[in-house]
Amino acid sequence: MEPKKSSERTNVEALLKRLVKVGQPWPSSIEEGERPDFILQYGEAQVGVETTRSVYQEMVRADKLHQAKCPGEWFITTNLIDGPRRRSDQEILGEMLSNDPAWRSCAQEMRGWRDKIARSLAAKRGRLNQPGFKHFQRNWLLIYDLPGLGNDVFSFQKAPFHIAEIFSSAPEYGLDYDAIFVLSRRYLFRYQNKKIAFNYEPDLTST
Repeated sequence: MEPKKSSERTNVEALLKRLVKVGQPWPSSIEEGERPDFILQYGEAQVGVETTRSVYQEMVRADKLHQAKCPGEWFITTNLIDGPRRRSDQEILGEMLSNDPAWRSCAQEMRGWRDKIARSLAAKRGRLNQPGFKHFQRNWLLIYDLPGLGNDVFSFQKAPFHIAEIFSSAPEYGLDYDAIFVLSRRYLFRYQNKKIAFNYEPDLTST
C-alpha cells in the first residue's frame, strides 16, 4: 500500500474506532477506492468514504525543512499558517526558529482553525459533485485535522461554536455528503441531517 493510502486508511480506522465507542458497528470490510477513497460494507449497504487532511501547508513545509535543515532544533509552530502570499523557505525557517515570535491570541487560533476546516470542506464538497465521483447508498466525508485541537477549556467551549458557523450556510453544490466527520484529536464532530453531534474523548490512551 502506498504511503498516502496507508495514512488515509489509518485516519479512517481512527474514525471507526471512535464510532464503535458510540454504538456504530465496525464494517465487515474496508476496501480501497478512488473517488471516493474507501468503501465500507455494512451488511447489504455500502458506504463511500472520502477523506482529507486539514493542515496548514506552511506546517507541512516546516516539518520537511526541519528534517532537512535543522533536525536537532526545537521550532515554533504558532505562526505557521497559510496566508495570502506563499512565503519562501527562508521566511518559514526564520519564523519557526525565531526566539521572539509574535504570539497569536486564542481567539485568532480558533478562527484560523475554523477557516482551515472550512477550506477542506469546500474542496471536498466540490469533489463530490464532479463527474466520475462514484456515489453509494451513503456517502461520508472525513476531515482529519492536524495537529488537532488542544486539551484546554477555551477549545472545548469555542470549537463547537465554530463548527456550527461552518455548517450554518447552505453548501455551494446541490449534492452533499450524508455525514461529514471532523476528527481533531479528542474531538469528533458529525454533521448529519442538518444537525451537529459532538463527542469528546478525554483520555486518548484508551483510543
